[in-house]
Parts: sequence; C-alpha cells; structure tokens
Amino acid sequence: MKSLTKKILISLITGIIIIVFGAWGMGDLFSTGNRNIVAEVDNKKIYIKDYNNEVRSYFNQNRKSELNDRDHGIILNNLISEKIYEKFLEDLNLVINDQALANFIKNDQKFKNDNGVFSRTKYEKYILTNNINISSLENYYKKELIKKITVEVFINGITDTDYHIKKYEDDFLKQVNVKYFKINTQNNFTDEQINEYFLKNKSKYSLGEMRSGEYIKLSFDNLGYKDQNDQYYKTIDNIENDIINNLNYQVLIDKYKLKAFKIEKINQKGLNNNREFSNEKKFSKSLFSLNKNFSTEIIEINNEKYLIKLNNISLSDDILFNDKIKKEIISELNFIKNMNLSKEISHSKKNSFEEIANQNNLIINNFFFKNVLDNKGLFTEANMNKIFSSNKDDTIILQNQGQIFAIKISEISRSKSKIKNLKKVISNQVKQEFQSLILRDLDQYLLRKYSINLNEKVINQIKKSF
Repeated sequence: MKSLTKKILISLITGIIIIVFGAWGMGDLFSTGNRNIVAEVDNKKIYIKDYNNEVRSYFNQNRKSELNDRDHGIILNNLISEKIYEKFLEDLNLVINDQALANFIKNDQKFKNDNGVFSRTKYEKYILTNNINISSLENYYKKELIKKITVEVFINGITDTDYHIKKYEDDFLKQVNVKYFKINTQNNFTDEQINEYFLKNKSKYSLGEMRSGEYIKLSFDNLGYKDQNDQYYKTIDNIENDIINNLNYQVLIDKYKLKAFKIEKINQKGLNNNREFSNEKKFSKSLFSLNKNFSTEIIEINNEKYLIKLNNISLSDDILFNDKIKKEIISELNFIKNMNLSKEISHSKKNSFEEIANQNNLIINNFFFKNVLDNKGLFTEANMNKIFSSNKDDTIILQNQGQIFAIKISEISRSKSKIKNLKKVISNQVKQEFQSLILRDLDQYLLRKYSINLNEKVINQIKKSF
C-alpha cells in the first residue's frame, strides 16, 4: 500500500527530467572551439560557469565532499532541464513576464507571513538558507508555472470512479491491531570473544578521516544589527557573493569584522581523537561537505547561519583497544545475537510468537493504529507502511531507529468514523495522480522533441577537477 502520508500531502511534481548519459548525443560536436560549452539543447548553450554554479549549489544541498558519476549526471540533468523548459516556453509562444512570475512566486505559501501576506524577508531567508541564487529560483518557478498551465489544460473534467472511491476509502479507513516486543536481550561475553571480534574487525574502529576548521556565527547581533531585518539579509547575501567570487577567507573576516572559532579535529560522526563527541560535533556534517575546491561556505545549522572554513584533512592515528571500543563491541555482539533471534522468530510458527517472548523474558505490548499516520511516536513512516501492508496473523521484523521489533498483526478492521470531506479528498487525490502521469509523459515528449548534445571533452575535464 502506498503511504497515506504521500496521498494526503502530494502536490504538483517538481524537477522531473531524469536521464542517463546514454540518452544524449555524446561526441566531438564541439571538438573545435567553444571550449567553455558543456552542452547544447537545440540552440541553448550550457557554459562551464553554469555548471560550476550548479556544482556549488549541489555540494551545499547534499552535504557532499566529492562527486561521483551519478552526481554529475544529476547536475547535468538539472541544467538540461532548465534549457528544455526555456525552449518549450518559446515554442508555446508563452510569455511569462516579470509581473506574472512575481505573482506566482508571491502565492507560494512558504513566502507568506502569519497573516497570509507575501514576506520579502521570508523570501530572502529561503534563498540564503537553501543556497540558491535569485536567477535559479526564478527559472525554477518559470518551469513550475509552465507545468501548472500544461497540467490544468488536461486535468479539467477528470472525475473519480467507483473504483477510485473504493480503493482510496480502503486506504484511508484501514485500522490495525498489533502485538509487539522489542528484541533487546543482553548477553555476557568473555574477554576472549571480545578480543577476537576486535582483531577480526579492527579497521571498523578506525576514526577514519579527520578534519579541522573554523566557524563564524552569522547572527544578526554578530553582524551589528538589532534584528533580522532586510539589511541583515543583504549583508549575508554580500558575504555569499564574496565567497562565490573566491574572496580570501581572511579578507572576508577583516571586511565584515567577523570573529572566528576553532573546530578541533573530528570525524564524520563528530568524534575527536579521544573517541569522545566533540563540543563542535554539530559542525561535522558541514565540515565534511567541503573540499579543497569549495573550502568556505555559509551553512545553516539548527536555524542559525554559520560561515564554515575547512582547514586540514588527515587520517586518524593507530587504533588502540580501550574501554570505549569494548563497550561498542559488546553492543554490536548483542545486536548480532538479537538479529539472529529475530530471524528465528520470522521463520517460526504463528503460535510461537508469545512462546519466544516468554522464553527470552521479553514484554509483549499491544497497539491499535487507527490509520497509517498514527505511529504512536514510535515507528517511522516506512515501517508503518510495512505494518499496514501486512495480513492478519503475519509476523514481521522491523529495524526502527537502532532497535529491533517483532510485530504480529492480530486484527485488521475498517474505521466506522466519518472523515470530513472524504469524497473531496479522494477526488483531489485522483486528479493529483493524473497530474503525475501527465507530467511524466510531458517529460518524455520534451526529451524526444529537443536535441541534446554534450561536449564530452569539457565534461571529462570538469569531472577531473572535482
């Protein structure tokens, strides 16, 4: 069963052209001259500068420190998608002027204040938080407006059928009773067993790559403002532009009178050389999203902006067995034992669920889920989908946030409660699924309509530089 969450929250699909390299013309089309061109979509050119800007945005949004072939494919897809929609706009003789685009953007709920009015401050904050430049954002909304117009032309007049009503009513009204217990047996292990496991898995306990750096908190008061006003966001924007223009880090500090603090050597988990969580643990993901090409970035952490600078990269020292590693090994050995027990449960007879719980002194709990969203604050969305996809008397094993659960489906029922506007919700859902199909077919049509050619030599050079 598809996720009810997705059924309720699904909206107009965005960013949909996904292509493999084999679908494009790849060769020596640009073998003479035009060394700054990465690709062409008909007569629309994508330049190296466009690609580098997209790479910077991709690094920021995905917290990556290096790029593989798949990453480069996604980046190229994004750029080609923009050019395809530019061409489509021209072929439709559709003019989206500044006023039409501005109205479309202003109607986006995420840019409105509590009174439902467009907030310039929220708009600029969104741009900075997501590391998007205004031009890219406007191109994105142009594409969305084209899609919206195209979809509305086809979607008008579509109505739901008895099949759709029954299908979605069953999904919306399904209820499940379960019995479950946590598989968390604790076992005793000898020093010999622990040492043997350590020697076989020694490399596993390496701290791996270690990084150090600096951080600067870009709060409004640190930048000399009384609140988060337009001038504050303009200053943040100026700092971002200086970073894009490769202004020296120390020059940045001097120019904006910033105060920097050190980030000690930490690994990706935020552990320092003593295998303890560093006070700067919250910067670990940000630090590992940087590299020698992009060593300085503005990154938002817990709704606060920081300027992060990568300084040094090194490997951890030799792995020395200590009490911290011993505790980790005991925890891992217990997890292995519990996973083996979970396999025994999943392959056992249906009437042995309670017996296994009693044999291992595990407490059985009962839960009634009134719908797939009613997770009791315990299970993830994916695991709730597995529960609601199971049949009565099924026993399933779930790993959920580092814990193992054995779950038996004891009863499946249908809610008798009336859901307000259920027919309207179902009708809207049918239209939204048709929207998805129309947008998918629109992608295929556009890919056939426009020729796409890549400059293989330039692309390979770009890949090597990252």
